[in-house]
Amino acid sequence: MKRPQPNEYPPYYKSYLDTVKTNNIIKELTDQVLDIQAIISEIPKEKEDYRYADGKWSVKEVIGHMIDTERVLAYRAMRFARKDKTPLPCYDENFFVANANFQKQTLPSLCEEFTIVREANLALFKVWDEEALSQFGVANNLDVSVRAILYMIAGHATHHMNVIKLKYLLD
Repeated sequence: MKRPQPNEYPPYYKSYLDTVKTNNIIKELTDQVLDIQAIISEIPKEKEDYRYADGKWSVKEVIGHMIDTERVLAYRAMRFARKDKTPLPCYDENFFVANANFQKQTLPSLCEEFTIVREANLALFKVWDEEALSQFGVANNLDVSVRAILYMIAGHATHHMNVIKLKYLLD
């Protein structure tokens, strides 16, 4: 699969896409599952509810946010791959996290949920051909291709795993 071109995604997502070093996005999304499970398994119990600063999310909330974002982006990708041209609304991640009660879940249960969501999405993404991947849609008043959304999903997960390693586990 070819990499998305800059006209296929909003500029905000460039830093996420830049973290994806491969052209095989399905392999990247697949490999990330084990990588993310390994990082989460290293998080000590006493860090699960840790916030590195006032107003920042806890580790559980970061993982929950990753799950929510993957669901939202995968839904957008599915709609656009199916040639649905209905513009989709924005997604307020802070509102979602504030209303999700991630603190009441265990970190292992969140890890399991992430794995299930990713595996379900991979089952969908693996069957898309170049025509489906090349489709565009509008989300948050911005044009985006299906191909770019798959890269955004991978880059978003990498971004948050890096934040967890640097801001939550090194303190």
